[in-house]
Amino acid sequence: MTEEKAASPAPEAATKAQSPPPAADSSPAPEPAQPEPVHIQADDEEPDETDVDSSWGEDAVSSTASISSSILDYRKENGRTYHAYRDGKYLIPNDEQENERLDFQHHLWYLTLDGRLGFAPPAHPEAKFAGRVLDVGTGTGIWAIDFGDEHPDAHVIGVDLSPIQPSFTPPNVHFQIDDLEDEWTFSQPFDYIHVRAMSGSIKNWSVFLERCIEYEPTQNLSQLLLTCENRNLKPGGWLEVQEPGRPIADDDTFPPDCALAKATALFAEGLAAAGSPLLDVFTLKDLFNGAGFVSYDEKRAYWPSNPWPKDKKLKEIAMWSNTNLSAGVEGFLMAVATRFLGWSLPEVTVLSAQARADLNDKRIHAYWPVISAFAQKPE
Repeated sequence: MTEEKAASPAPEAATKAQSPPPAADSSPAPEPAQPEPVHIQADDEEPDETDVDSSWGEDAVSSTASISSSILDYRKENGRTYHAYRDGKYLIPNDEQENERLDFQHHLWYLTLDGRLGFAPPAHPEAKFAGRVLDVGTGTGIWAIDFGDEHPDAHVIGVDLSPIQPSFTPPNVHFQIDDLEDEWTFSQPFDYIHVRAMSGSIKNWSVFLERCIEYEPTQNLSQLLLTCENRNLKPGGWLEVQEPGRPIADDDTFPPDCALAKATALFAEGLAAAGSPLLDVFTLKDLFNGAGFVSYDEKRAYWPSNPWPKDKKLKEIAMWSNTNLSAGVEGFLMAVATRFLGWSLPEVTVLSAQARADLNDKRIHAYWPVISAFAQKPE
């Protein structure tokens, strides 16, 4: 996007969205839909040719399966480790370096969402919520633990492919190792399903959302009826999906031939080759509606690449965004590029270093649109 930068005030960190464009075809070939430019105002103090600060990143088996030795026997590759259960499905590492980044990212989300864990009604800090919660792709479990602490009467289950969650948790929080693209076998339905940063991990979002709501088409095409057993989400229950989109800019400071743009394009290409293309976040409304959800709403926010914006809140968010991305760029690229695109370890290492330099360059006014979408299953 190469619009001229306006001098209008910067947007709030989370704002009410306009309706996104119609859903794109599920194939990875088309470019994702782009939002209208938000015109984030850059700091008046424009960097000179040497203002490329490298310090920003430095500062800143089933639902009842038990953890076996095979699940803990992680794949070791290019100096990183990856999950063993369903080996190869998730293409980002699960080592200590990545786990630390995930906890940084959790705080980034916390700032982005104005100190909340979500925007759906069950996640309201003052809600006396006592229902069942599913955290999809729980990672280190930090969101599930925080939700359990904030809502002590709720029952929270976090599910992931990697057993990287802590052993000591609140009594109302439990973790399971499972693949939620398989058939769900939970004994009771949920009141709130939370999904965060799963773009590139879920192969088919339409199927996934239909599984959440538990509307499954029959195999017989002559029968157009849909079945609903209410096993996964209760009637009136909420689903929330929190995802960043692809980076853009409101001016010409983020050309497609810069290293950061090349790295994000490589990541998208590798995920598409692996069969798990990036989600076009601007199609979420159509995906929710197509699955049968009602009362759809969404909030939009922005993750600048570094503290280039003038707005103080966006500057703070940018510090954490930069730390998150700088720490993660090599891990994002390593498996997708070496396994699916024929890249070598040195090639990935070089591009990652160049992309980190771009992340720290305040002359580049890139930002990631972020959407928190939430809706209800009909009563």
